[in-house]
Amino acid sequence: MVAKEVGSMSHKRPYRIKVEGKYALFSRPETQAEPISYPIMPPTAAEGLLEAIFWKPEFDWHILAIDMLEPVQYANFTRNHIKDRQRPGKSVIAKDMRVQTHQAVLKDVAYVIECDIQLRSELTGNIGKYCEQFERRMDSGGCFQQPFLGIREFMADFSWATDEDSLCLDYRDCGRMPLKIHYVPDPDGRIQWRDRITREYVRGRAETEWFDAEIKAGRLVEKARDTLPLPRHLVTSGGI
Repeated sequence: MVAKEVGSMSHKRPYRIKVEGKYALFSRPETQAEPISYPIMPPTAAEGLLEAIFWKPEFDWHILAIDMLEPVQYANFTRNHIKDRQRPGKSVIAKDMRVQTHQAVLKDVAYVIECDIQLRSELTGNIGKYCEQFERRMDSGGCFQQPFLGIREFMADFSWATDEDSLCLDYRDCGRMPLKIHYVPDPDGRIQWRDRITREYVRGRAETEWFDAEIKAGRLVEKARDTLPLPRHLVTSGGI
């Protein structure tokens, strides 16, 4: 069971979605070898989780706010990995190639994601039909694929947020945090994806948009502000 049903009811935009789980790992980029989690879910992770619930090529999820409902708690995991790839015709003896890594993960997490559906600038259409589809998906507990908290093994439960969900009044600096990942076409790029409109495969590169983040009274905000910044594609298109 990945969703908690709250009965039939109407929902207003922007949406408030509650997500929770036993563990979460939102890796800081400077700790790739032995990951350490950010103390709160970044906007990129929230966007990916929402796309796991409902995704269409005609729109993007816009993250307006992320609220923390439980205090920050870390747990340390030790994992065994094989330091070489298994290839055809090559034997791998695990005990000779095993390496251990340590992960600092969050435990007993719960967040409220305030979000909205934003039609892509090159498209026109009825945004209401996508909102209705998403609301039906949430009410039924369905999802496009299993939502997770940072890594796939840390599954997430999701439901509509309620007035009873109260913030954990935490204050802390989060450092540089990813806001949005942009995929830029480039014939020399190292990654490949399927274009949302043409459905053809495109080669390119990923560019990460960053911001200086902090938790203020339990809410993730940009430093010296009380809100999250607008991603650049919304700034250039005039926002919402």
